[in-house]
Amino acid sequence: MRNAIIATVLLLTACATAHHAESPGAVARMWHGRVPDARAAEYEDYLRRDGITKLEAIPGNLGVDLFTRSRDGVTEFIVISYWHSLDDIKAYAGADIEKTHNLPRDPEFLIELEPNVRHFTVKMSNRK
Repeated sequence: MRNAIIATVLLLTACATAHHAESPGAVARMWHGRVPDARAAEYEDYLRRDGITKLEAIPGNLGVDLFTRSRDGVTEFIVISYWHSLDDIKAYAGADIEKTHNLPRDPEFLIELEPNVRHFTVKMSNRK
């Protein structure tokens, strides 16, 4: 299942949205989490308010995409944030940019806390 998630994420990253004006060479930072369906709407509100809104305000952020899907009673969330450079990510995340920065209430919602995020170089972004 983890390989299917990775393949999906790679596809989603390759389809990064142009409305955020990502440019080739920008960096996509990907986080993944899973929540029971019964709490998915509540978690999405929390994630948007306390996570995504704050990410968008950080200098160097080019935008954020949120993807979800429900399957077998579990809703998966994928957040891809776009950055000018790894240095911009280091400025807010610290030297260990691979470490996940969980929100304070994540343990209350998430089925498991993933220890790491992933980074990808944006090679092309032209989705309309």
